[in-house]
Amino acid sequence: MKLDTLSMRIRKWSPLVQAALLPLAFVIGVGSFVLVASGTQKTSRDRSAPEGSPPSILMVGDSLSVGKFGEVVQGHLAQKYPVSAYASCGSSPEHWLTGEPDFITKCGYRAHTIDSYVFRDFVNGRPPRPTLTPKLTKLINKHKPTILIVQLGTNWMDRNLSDAQMSGYLDRFIKEARRGSVQEVIWIAPPDSSRLRRTQGKVHGLIRQASKRDGFQVIDSREVTRYVVGKTGGDGIHYNSEASEAWARKIQGDLDSKLSRGIRERKFSRLKES
Repeated sequence: MKLDTLSMRIRKWSPLVQAALLPLAFVIGVGSFVLVASGTQKTSRDRSAPEGSPPSILMVGDSLSVGKFGEVVQGHLAQKYPVSAYASCGSSPEHWLTGEPDFITKCGYRAHTIDSYVFRDFVNGRPPRPTLTPKLTKLINKHKPTILIVQLGTNWMDRNLSDAQMSGYLDRFIKEARRGSVQEVIWIAPPDSSRLRRTQGKVHGLIRQASKRDGFQVIDSREVTRYVVGKTGGDGIHYNSEASEAWARKIQGDLDSKLSRGIRERKFSRLKES
C-alpha cells in the first residue's frame, strides 16, 4: 500500500488512533521504498557484464603441433586455462585465413578441445584421411578465446613466396584474430631446422617485424633448439617425440611469462578505462 493512501485512511479515524498509527505508516512507506530501491540496484548489477572474462586459449599450428610438441604445450596450458588446439600438417598462416582457398592436409591433423578429440596421422606407413583445415574466424567464433597461440611458419621456409606476400598474410592473420574475442597473440616461431637453415632466418625476421607492426609477442624457438640429424630427427625438419617434448618444456617458462604479462596489461588497461 502506498504511503499517501495509508495516511488518508488513517485521517478518517479518531485523533487518538491517528496519533498512534501515522508514525507506523511512515515507517512502512519508507521501508517499502528502500526494498524497491535495493531490488532495483541488485537487478542492475546482475545484468551488467563482468569486468573481464577469465582467460581462455586457442592454439593453432602445423605438423609440429600435430605431434608431441603440441600435446605437451596444450597439457601444460590446460593446468591453468581452458585450451582448444588445432594443428594441420603442411599448413601456413594463409591456409587459416578466410577468403583464401581451402587447405586439405594429407599428412596429419589434430583437434583437441574440452569436449572432443580428433587425431589423424600415419599408421604403419599408411597416410591419414585427408582433412580440411578450419578457418581462424570460425574457430574464434566457436571457442571465443581471449588468447591466441600460434605455431606456424615452418612451411614458409621451402615455399616460393615473396617477403611482401608473407608479411601481408601475417598482418591479415592478426587482424582476423582481433576481429573476434582475441585480446592477446603469442607466436611460437619455428625451431631450428638443419634442412632449412638458409631460409629460416628470413621467416623469423618477417615474424619479428610483424610483431612490432601488429603488437603481438614472439617466442624464438631457435634459442632452445638445435637440429641434429639422427639425434633430434631424421628429415632435418620434424623433431622426434623426445626432442619435441624437450623443445616444449624449454619454452614453457617464456610462454608462462608472456601469458602473465598479457593478462596484467589487459587488467591495467581495463582499470584505466574505468
